Amino acid sequence: MKQLKYILFIFAISATLAACVKDGAGLLDKAESGDLNEERVFSSAKYTKEFLTDIYRRIPYGWDDNVYLDAATDDGESRPWWGWVNTVHVGAYNPTSLPDKFKRWANYYAAIRACNLFLSKIDNVPVDPEQYMATEEIRDRLKYEAFCLRALYYTELVRWYGSVPIITTVPERDDEVLKSPRASLEEIKEFILADCDTAAKHLPARQTGVDYMRVTSGVAKSIKARLLLHLASPLFNSATSGPASPWSWGGYDANRWKEAADAAKAVMDHVDENGAPVYSLVVKTGANNFFGNKVTYPGSLKAIGWYDVFITRVNTEMILGYGKKGLTNELDKWQLPGAMQKAGDASYTLPTYNYAACFETKDGYPVYQTDDYGVPLMSNGEFVVNPASGFNPQQPYENRDSRFYHSLWYNGAMFGGTTFNTWRAEDGSMGQEFLNGYGHTGLFLRKFMDPKNVSLNNGVTGQTNHNFPLYRYVEFLLGYAEAMNEFLPDGAARTEVIQALDLIRARADMPGVAATFTKNGWNTANQKHMRKFIRNERRIELAFEEHRFFDVRRWLIGEQTQKVVYEHDVLKKPDGSFVYSIKVWERRVFQSKHNLLPLPQSEVNNNPNMQQNPGW
Repeated sequence: MKQLKYILFIFAISATLAACVKDGAGLLDKAESGDLNEERVFSSAKYTKEFLTDIYRRIPYGWDDNVYLDAATDDGESRPWWGWVNTVHVGAYNPTSLPDKFKRWANYYAAIRACNLFLSKIDNVPVDPEQYMATEEIRDRLKYEAFCLRALYYTELVRWYGSVPIITTVPERDDEVLKSPRASLEEIKEFILADCDTAAKHLPARQTGVDYMRVTSGVAKSIKARLLLHLASPLFNSATSGPASPWSWGGYDANRWKEAADAAKAVMDHVDENGAPVYSLVVKTGANNFFGNKVTYPGSLKAIGWYDVFITRVNTEMILGYGKKGLTNELDKWQLPGAMQKAGDASYTLPTYNYAACFETKDGYPVYQTDDYGVPLMSNGEFVVNPASGFNPQQPYENRDSRFYHSLWYNGAMFGGTTFNTWRAEDGSMGQEFLNGYGHTGLFLRKFMDPKNVSLNNGVTGQTNHNFPLYRYVEFLLGYAEAMNEFLPDGAARTEVIQALDLIRARADMPGVAATFTKNGWNTANQKHMRKFIRNERRIELAFEEHRFFDVRRWLIGEQTQKVVYEHDVLKKPDGSFVYSIKVWERRVFQSKHNLLPLPQSEVNNNPNMQQNPGW
């Protein structure tokens, strides 16, 4: 009889699970003491439920690691030049040396193996009226949660690596299944969709109370929609990417976009058992500036809902959030500069001026002229201003999209009763928030923060149930718009695309799509115009939620967008006025091979059937 220590921790030898990894954090101490084994765990309702809960702990999360994944994109920088982030910036990783943040293979296969083990045992676990798993109905729900989680982890593998081996058993050391080749894209797609459909058919539309953070039928539909959008994208769905392989369909098919659009629409239309819609945008308006006089907020009070999503534990927009930290103020501390929040080193993730530049004016004009990839055009070392916008580079923070003020702190912004001073002076002096000796972009991240947590005298004092959004309703409005735009022929009316985008624009108190296109001289029926617009909306809405990293890769625009990041330099003159300029902060390395991670070299060495990703 195997000890649970072995069952949970040894995930590999030959190929697919070459690293020895841990799984089941909640049972770790007991397993190591030798008093738990597989038979005992799966004869106990209590331990079986804990086993599944441990599988949840491998779900990817964002802010819990201090530095967001977006710090490895053109939207961000890490203040202490975090080791793994700089490794990505300079392209200094390979199949034998991966940054810790990128070691996803063994982690996700550990979770998949645990799901397989759970599914092989759950039907025979006795219910216990004294425990959480008190009825057969609850036991069945937990079973379908495992199907959903397995689909989630396989989808994450596809986003990082392309197609991977499909393992549905609990392999032993020398099991031949560990020498499985990578599945085709069609095989991995059908497998994941089957798990999603099975879970969606049996899971409840909502989880409430202590179960709020557990997966639902809506989560299963969301996993499906995200996967299909990824597989429909140019990274995989291209006529020029060579023969069929684990990283290419071997040809282009517009119907893949339609399939992705239909899956996103299923999330948008998701209803509960009573036929009531489950998801919608959080739309709130403020009768006054509820931030109080200690915080500047130049945006529209009609756009408060966008801010509210990230500081309200239960809301109609959060499909699945990672709430491991619970009631805390750690996120607020990590984002504020140390001098302001009085808790030492902070500002782990800094937004770049590349990101700040993508916000329109509140009237719907881009402030800079950009190329087809959204990269600002340059002249004499400065971004070329869009003359129609009326934008003044020396008043750069005025008259912007309300989401700009929810997302960023900047020179002159007031927070907690004090003012951000990110300037440097001609005499060598610096404002308190000028980050000397670390990454400096002239900007700080405001998104996700609760300003009410901060007191000028005491630093960060309040607490909020911050939940990092893993799946959020707006993702699927944007995914639907993107997929439908790509499916429809150029010149066709895009009514459904516009309707989805207008929901987002209205919540931000921005002009509707038709009005925005008209004033900018764009054509809503033009696929290229709409593509550029949708990608910019996606960048604004989903920033620092671990989307930009994958978007630039699935769109194949990394070589155009990920090479240079800019800071906003603020020079204070002797008369107290400021001169704003754009400066290169860092030049980075991005090659086509970086669109997918390399498989760990140990997997390729140990499995004669394993193909490495292109370029590695």
